[in-house]
Amino acid sequence: MPRRRRSRRRGRGNRRAVYLLPNLVTSAALLLGFASIIQATHGHFDRAALFIVLAGICDMLDGRIARATNATSAFGLEYDSLSDLVSFGLAPALLMYNWALVPVGRGWLIAALFVLCAALRLARFNVDAQASDSAWYHGVPSTFAGGMVAATVWFVTWLGVDPSQQRLVGWVLTLGFAALALLMVSPVPYPSLKLVRLDRNSYPALVAMVLLSVGLLLNHEWMFFAVGLIFVGSGPAILLHRWWTGRDVLGVSPDVPAETPDA
Repeated sequence: MPRRRRSRRRGRGNRRAVYLLPNLVTSAALLLGFASIIQATHGHFDRAALFIVLAGICDMLDGRIARATNATSAFGLEYDSLSDLVSFGLAPALLMYNWALVPVGRGWLIAALFVLCAALRLARFNVDAQASDSAWYHGVPSTFAGGMVAATVWFVTWLGVDPSQQRLVGWVLTLGFAALALLMVSPVPYPSLKLVRLDRNSYPALVAMVLLSVGLLLNHEWMFFAVGLIFVGSGPAILLHRWWTGRDVLGVSPDVPAETPDA
């Protein structure tokens, strides 16, 4: 009898640990966002950008861990959104403000716009997530928008350009950040990873993904920016294609929920 009780307690303990794991990853993303804010305020912009990208990796992992362990919960969804607001709303906004927007007249308004759009985007995502499981995003995901800010910092620094010293560059970045913020709350369709179906015959696609990951690690200064620019441009291109042909792109309408592919 005591042995049976011990095994039950152990089972409950393991189950609690499983439920705790995705929330721990979410907490790591939140703390990385906070660390990015600290680094940005001290002028360590490359490091601040790195912490945002690492927070994005954690954000991609926590949901997958929760689904794989069957540990999804309403608490996890809300906690993830709060973490995302810090890591991909506040942190990128303060990074862009301290890095490029201070010399621009009332540049803080662009940073405030980014935070506001990120909050609205996350609230809309939470509502849509409860209604459907779509393979398309409406607007640029906040995680990606924050990562795009970090990639821009890396790319411009790699070019040897200081936006605080060159007014024209500062204004170009200001307009780019404003457009990115507005794209978060736009109805422009963007594809999600759920459209990529990997099966036994997907070996070439898997190899391509591995090579792309290696390339990103070795040449992060410009490759993150290039990939991000392609993704940002894909939404308007898809919208234009739908308007031009009058048909759903790839056979999937962004307004209709798509099936979740098998893991």
